[in-house]
Amino acid sequence: MSLLLNGKPVASKIKAYLKEQFQALETPAKMRLIQVKGDPASDFYVQNIIRNGKKLGAVVELIELSEDATTEELLKIIHDANDDPSVHGIMVQEPLPKHIDVLKVNSTIDPYKDVDSLNPVNLGHIMLGINSLTPATPTAVYATLRYYQIPTQGEHIVIVGRSAVVGKPLASMLLWKTPHTDASVTVLHSRSKQLKELARQADILVSAVGRAGFITEDMIGENTVVIDVGINEQKDADGKVTFVGDVDFNACVGKALAITPVPGGIGTVTTAIMFLNLLRAMKGIQKDNKTIDDFLTFIFVGNYDE
Repeated sequence: MSLLLNGKPVASKIKAYLKEQFQALETPAKMRLIQVKGDPASDFYVQNIIRNGKKLGAVVELIELSEDATTEELLKIIHDANDDPSVHGIMVQEPLPKHIDVLKVNSTIDPYKDVDSLNPVNLGHIMLGINSLTPATPTAVYATLRYYQIPTQGEHIVIVGRSAVVGKPLASMLLWKTPHTDASVTVLHSRSKQLKELARQADILVSAVGRAGFITEDMIGENTVVIDVGINEQKDADGKVTFVGDVDFNACVGKALAITPVPGGIGTVTTAIMFLNLLRAMKGIQKDNKTIDDFLTFIFVGNYDE
């Protein structure tokens, strides 16, 4: 049976540290969360963020816009948040309606307050290995590998999915020259030839394609660590909604060396990382020389130098 890489103990460790840090602050950490209505799934994520903020001792200020809101309206709210010293983190809930200029929105967020790390400046820093805020989901993958002490140095990591939100930044992070990255990385996508054959070569396989059951048993090896980033909604004949990953879990769980569940895996860790980014933003990442790696070492090991 595969080792189950549950996200709960990883998230719990990070949240315990954050709760202690947030409650010790003289000024509450504040995130301005901006949501353009229209995507039902977004409501779940937004309420989850607000609920976690209350538990941790951080303030999450929600601003809701109607589905027909313009790019200019959204940009004004972001500019106000950029200029407000009481706001330490900014997050725009995605997906946004098609008429919104997403690149312009992400480019407007102050890189030092960008807790979801979608500003092109932060994405460029990740590629160059410059200390910055890192995207929540790729960092959750990284944190999970670290927590379970899964080696990455020199290992072949295959990422299925090339989005700017997960696949590309995760590939850049795993190429960093650190003891907990330093991997050989292959990025596959829907147009990749011999996709199954290449996926089977992975020591660690990360799926972020957003297609239920896309990764099948014949795409993994017996010693493969499988990280499932996908969260896909499914409805049965009675209309009951369930969430599943990109991986055919029941088929792969007996074959993979280790595997993350959905739900209860990477998604559980992602919210905790977002609040870790809020803490880093409040501490002033432009002044603080501690990297995400330093923080995770302290949280998981108990000091900044292993």
